[in-house]
Amino acid sequence: MRLVACLIVALAFFAALEKPIKKHATFFYIGTIIISILSIMAPKKGLPFIVDYLVKNILTRGTLAGALFILVLVASVCPQAKMRGLLLRTRGEMAIIAALFTLTHNIAYGQYYFVKLFTNISELDTVRIFAAVLSLIMIILLIPLTITSFMVIRRKMNPKKWKSLQKLSYVFYGLLFMHIALIFSISILKGHLDTLIDLTVYSLIYIVYLIIRAKKHKKQRVISVVFAVAVCSVYAALAVFGFRAARSYEAEEKEEETTVSSETTLSSEITCKDGTYEGSATGYSGKMTVAVTISCGEITEIKIVDTGDDEEYLIDARDVIPEIIEKQSTQVDSVSGATHSSKAIIKATGKALESARGE
Repeated sequence: MRLVACLIVALAFFAALEKPIKKHATFFYIGTIIISILSIMAPKKGLPFIVDYLVKNILTRGTLAGALFILVLVASVCPQAKMRGLLLRTRGEMAIIAALFTLTHNIAYGQYYFVKLFTNISELDTVRIFAAVLSLIMIILLIPLTITSFMVIRRKMNPKKWKSLQKLSYVFYGLLFMHIALIFSISILKGHLDTLIDLTVYSLIYIVYLIIRAKKHKKQRVISVVFAVAVCSVYAALAVFGFRAARSYEAEEKEEETTVSSETTLSSEITCKDGTYEGSATGYSGKMTVAVTISCGEITEIKIVDTGDDEEYLIDARDVIPEIIEKQSTQVDSVSGATHSSKAIIKATGKALESARGE
């Protein structure tokens, strides 16, 4: 429900500061750039909880930028007159701020996924490859759309040419939904229904927008209906497979709970051969494998050798590793904010220890 919260906050912000934004837009753009830069440069760990949540879940994930883009999209079809007026009066500034916040998302994720796309594409799965390619296309579209949204540039352009160029925004919004659906599908198809809730909100907004647009513009009725059906189809397919995956994921977790001993603690009573042992468990985005090194009967090193989980979760999840080594036990708490990934490390380590005992 992060998107809903961002939509409400963004509406309240522009409603309260409409006049200053219209009069001193440049200062707000500079402020947005500063916030984006600070978010990109922010340390991965050690931030206060609220700041850490805002940076990771609202800014770098693109949730706030997505909310602003959606407000720009629905401005012309908003049924509430007062709100429609606000959105129409401020959507130029809103679009520019959204584009600037998008920098945070693209740099934060692009420094890994874009680099891999051009240097070692084999390390990316098909979904992430398509998502990265769509991101690049959207960036290319967003550059002229953003530049021509500045009033200084717009005034110098021929109105017809400007309007024609702005039609590219419909292509952008179509690609945006595809990108969101692809990214969300990774976790939905692993059984994480919380992500399906987020996709539900996006899908409903797009469907309602397309239906209202079909009613208002007869010439665009067919294409609007086609796209509405496409959005419904994508959502329905992901929902069906998501619920199936959720049941499967739950069954796997129960199986892991029963197969992994609850007391995977090294002791002098149980002989563990020195060496490196591997164990696997289900993480946020599929199987995670760790390699546990035992030397002189003690755990000396734990390495994640294979995982589908994103680095942003692993940064926090790895905190359980030194704790396991210190306690010589998997009786440690999972990490808040990276629960699935940290639990997978704990369970996989437990399985590796069972192998070391010859169980």
